Amino acid sequence: MLKRSLKTTLAKFMCMGLSAMLAAPGLACTTFRLQSQDGAWIAGRSMELSLDLQSNIMLVPRQFALTAMQPDMKAGMVWSAKYGFLGINTFGLDVATDGMNEAGLSAHALYIPGFFEYQPYPADGKNAIANTDLVNWALSQFETVDQVREALSKLTVYGLDVPKIGVQPLHWAIRDAKGGSIVIEYVKGQLMVDDNPISVLTNAPNFDWHMTNLRNHINLTNVNVDDLKLGSTVLPPLGQGTGLLGLPGDYTPASRFLRATALAYSAAPVATAKDGANLAFHILNAVDIPVGAVAEKLAQKDGSKSTLSYEQTQWVTVYDLKNRMAYFRTYGNLNIRQIDMNKVDFFARAIQYVPMSREMVAEDLTPAFRQ
Repeated sequence: MLKRSLKTTLAKFMCMGLSAMLAAPGLACTTFRLQSQDGAWIAGRSMELSLDLQSNIMLVPRQFALTAMQPDMKAGMVWSAKYGFLGINTFGLDVATDGMNEAGLSAHALYIPGFFEYQPYPADGKNAIANTDLVNWALSQFETVDQVREALSKLTVYGLDVPKIGVQPLHWAIRDAKGGSIVIEYVKGQLMVDDNPISVLTNAPNFDWHMTNLRNHINLTNVNVDDLKLGSTVLPPLGQGTGLLGLPGDYTPASRFLRATALAYSAAPVATAKDGANLAFHILNAVDIPVGAVAEKLAQKDGSKSTLSYEQTQWVTVYDLKNRMAYFRTYGNLNIRQIDMNKVDFFARAIQYVPMSREMVAEDLTPAFRQ
């Protein structure tokens, strides 16, 4: 079994990454799913945060030893990766917040502040992982959402309470290449696994609230409305898009849930998985947060005037669960890049890392000047 240095990883975990992430203002993530006519399921996701997560891609090989964190920040349950997987990490830590494995299972962790309560840590410490370990655990072990659901019933997921920081509020969207889609939440200490028939998820409140809220907008349609006739007067629409008039355009979780649902389900059918990936990036553009659009006041410890922290879309991912193709772009570099997981050496002896460039790249098409 391949192993990593627990001492080094845990020290990094305690001293930098998680503390910084938890101290930052809330996340505003969105995820949805599409299907192309060739049978591929495509999962799209955006990651928003004001603090630079310094994310990179990690490629975790089969048989790699993964370790859960105990409440005392020491090593807990250890398991071996059955499947190799691609994960998006933060601050150089081997902890995935998002990813897909070689069997076509995808996992996305999203914030849900104020609407979560994890299970208590068991006295014997057995069969227990921290909430921050769940993506690594799922991607390394399972092929379908049904397998994840069954295994969760035998596992304790507790909230890792970092001193002076608290517990990271997470829920998860899990999907598989066969079309399965579930949401995992912990409510009042109880595991809740819901089928997600529309396969859309954002942030707070809980998933069932968002599904109920959709019923307030069932009048929306992608088809333009007809002319309005008032006696002998005819009032034609002023322009395109009248069927979706009233679709929220703000960045709240409820509005992003509605917008992602409307765009995913009104999109014209696409023939191939590659077309589906392209469509997913266009939908992700509709929830993209440019720096300055969402600001949060941060109180200063010395009592001076508060400062503003700006949320931004750090990166987006698109996963083709059928063909095992992973695509991404970052805020700074909008060029779409890909990793073909069929070509990854998942028999490697160590985690491989792929940088996610944040520098703008533009193709220069300026014609050569001729005298």
